[in-house]
Amino acid sequence: MPFDGIVLNAVISELKKCLIGGKIDKVYQPDKSEILLCIRRYKEEKKLLISAHPQNCRLHLTEVEKENPSSPPMFCMLLRKNLSGGKIVEIKQKDLERLVEIVVENEDEFGRTIYRTLIVEIMGKHSNIILVDDTNKIIIDSIKRIPSDINRVREILPGKKYILPPLGQRLNILDCEIQTGKKLRDIILQASEPIKVERWITEKFMGISKTVSKEILFKSGVDEKKPANELNLEEKQKIAEALVELSFDIQNSRYSPKIYFDEDTDEPVEFWIFPLSHLDKFKVISLKSANEAVDLFYSLKEKYEKLTNIKKNLRDQLEKHIKKLRQILSFQQEKLDEASDIEKFKLFGELLSAYLYKVSPGMKEINLPNFYDEGKTVSIPLDEKLSPSQNAQYYFEKYKKLRATKEKVETQMEKTLSEIKYLESELYNIEQAENLEDIEEIQKELSKYGYIKESGKKSKGEAHPSSPIKYTSSTGFTILVGKNNIQNDMITRKAKPEDIWIHVKDLPGSHVIIQTGGRPVDDETLLEGCLLAAYHSKARNGSNVAVDYTLRRYVRKPPGAKPGFVIYDHHKTIYVTPDAGIVERLKKI
Repeated sequence: MPFDGIVLNAVISELKKCLIGGKIDKVYQPDKSEILLCIRRYKEEKKLLISAHPQNCRLHLTEVEKENPSSPPMFCMLLRKNLSGGKIVEIKQKDLERLVEIVVENEDEFGRTIYRTLIVEIMGKHSNIILVDDTNKIIIDSIKRIPSDINRVREILPGKKYILPPLGQRLNILDCEIQTGKKLRDIILQASEPIKVERWITEKFMGISKTVSKEILFKSGVDEKKPANELNLEEKQKIAEALVELSFDIQNSRYSPKIYFDEDTDEPVEFWIFPLSHLDKFKVISLKSANEAVDLFYSLKEKYEKLTNIKKNLRDQLEKHIKKLRQILSFQQEKLDEASDIEKFKLFGELLSAYLYKVSPGMKEINLPNFYDEGKTVSIPLDEKLSPSQNAQYYFEKYKKLRATKEKVETQMEKTLSEIKYLESELYNIEQAENLEDIEEIQKELSKYGYIKESGKKSKGEAHPSSPIKYTSSTGFTILVGKNNIQNDMITRKAKPEDIWIHVKDLPGSHVIIQTGGRPVDDETLLEGCLLAAYHSKARNGSNVAVDYTLRRYVRKPPGAKPGFVIYDHHKTIYVTPDAGIVERLKKI
């Protein structure tokens, strides 16, 4: 993600217009690596987020509400002491480097004017937020302290002199000499390093990330993997022209911020303050300002990553439960197999009782005629220590015991299979969850039934269930689709007896309700409802999917059944092939 020096330049350009002269009203530290400054200017409050997160380091205005710890960290308290009530007098970036200074004018306890500088170093895992006395550049403190055993050359500790981080010898494309184009072309023409040209650009010029280097080369029609020392004259000239154009666009603030999303997963993958032509196959949205683009991108990214992590954690836990249940099922099957021929023991007892006069004490085995199968005999093992009647009783007792075991194991297997089916439906629901609201409902359900530990955070007030997906059929009927088991129960419970209930046959999937309003439902609407049921099921990518439908009055939930489980009758089955195009069309009607 290119929060590079160019993006920072655009962000600061906007910050200067709305924050200079503003007073710092409040200071928060919502995370160990984040600071939030609430700044009031002309009765308008802005929130400035400063992050030293290793992967998501950045600085921008934000609209996102963040939860603050009940007890503020020491660095937050220090910032409050030094910055609260202070006026922002300057915000500056060092060239196109990701290095920002926010100068604050304030008063000490004696009413004397003092200046404090908040230095933000946006440098990946080396990012930091440092408070400095502006007069002598002595460090007051930092969000990350760097002692000598970590960095001998550059200590970041209270009382130490602030030293700039090593920035290298990269060139600033906003330099007035470079902007003329001639110097820039001379630099490109002298490219002689045997490294990929994409890397050569990022190492040669300030503020240019890997993504931006790819964009420059894409516009220039140059292979990004080609070594810099193998570029021909025409290629070098095109690269120079692209850099000159970029320089003028930055200088004249011709920003057009955009965020790019993966078409299949909706994951936010990139953003920049100018269009990225090489990502034209991605889904894109345009924003009005650089700050808005950065704020939205990282907000969506944070939500996506949180959702992805929760999904993975839940999947791992449920798969462990399912694995354990399958082991239990295997053991139960073994027990059932042992009781598979119990009828023979009943037969042995009956034959021995009928032919006791033929059995002599001390016999180890006897062949007796089978009166259930004329003409055949049955070989019956005997215990020589038992009497003939005791041998018969032994087989009757064994039959009763095995029959009881079989009935018990069959009941247990039915429960185990039901539990596996339930967890597999939850795996499907987890996979289909599109936002944190959906996944949190699944978490609560799984926690209620003891499959996962209850979250430590308690929600404020009473939680309200999220809404099911709403579609409209081609002829105007409303069709509801549950996104998880709680919603499945809700829409089925609230449906009218004459509404149509639909579900994919014998597979995990959503409950679908066609709200009839007492009207007869046409064949087209019924087909569309079945298509939605197939699409919102584990058979989404299948063909000729069996889908059952019936009136809601014929759907029942057994007492004590887990969410989403119902039984139904009077149903009919049709076969459909899911079609994403039709689903999208029904969503937009």
